[in-house]
Amino acid sequence: MHLHHADLTVSPWRNGAGRKADVVGGSGWLITFAWVDKNAEFSDFAGQDRTITLIEGDGFTLDFQGRPPLVLGTPLQPRWFDGGWRARCRLHGSPSMVLNAISERAVWRHSVEIRVPRPEDTGFAVLLEDGGPGYDRLDTVSLPAPTVTVPCAVIRFDRKA
Repeated sequence: MHLHHADLTVSPWRNGAGRKADVVGGSGWLITFAWVDKNAEFSDFAGQDRTITLIEGDGFTLDFQGRPPLVLGTPLQPRWFDGGWRARCRLHGSPSMVLNAISERAVWRHSVEIRVPRPEDTGFAVLLEDGGPGYDRLDTVSLPAPTVTVPCAVIRFDRKA
C-alpha cells in the first residue's frame, strides 16, 4: 500500500479549531494528520492511547486538568498521552501540523519511532523526506517496504493477547 499525502481528504474538526486528514485505520486504531489552527479544546478519545508528533509549525502546549502539561515544541519527537485526558491546546505561535497514532487501549498497543524502516518492520511508515521517484514527503507506505530508505515515522499496532 502507498498512500499519497496529496490525495488525502481534509475535513474540519467538529469544533472548527483545526483540520484533519485520516490516513489509514482499522477496527480500534487510526493514523491521522491534524492541523491545529488556533487555541482550542482537543477531542475526547476516552479509552484510547494517543501518540502525537509535531511535523510542522511552532508547536503547542496541551494543558490537562490536574496533570502536568505536554509541550510539543520540537518536531519529530513522538509524545504519548491518554486520549481521555481533557486537553486544551495553546499554540506557541503559528499553526502547527501533527501526526497522530490512536489506538483502543483495551485491544491494541501502538508505537511510533522516528527512523529509517528496517526490513523486518511491519506496520506503516510516514516518509519525513522525499524518498525518490513516486515517494513524496508525508506519503504513507505499509511495511515492509524495502525501497524506503529515508527517515520515517514508523508506526506499529499490535493486538493485545
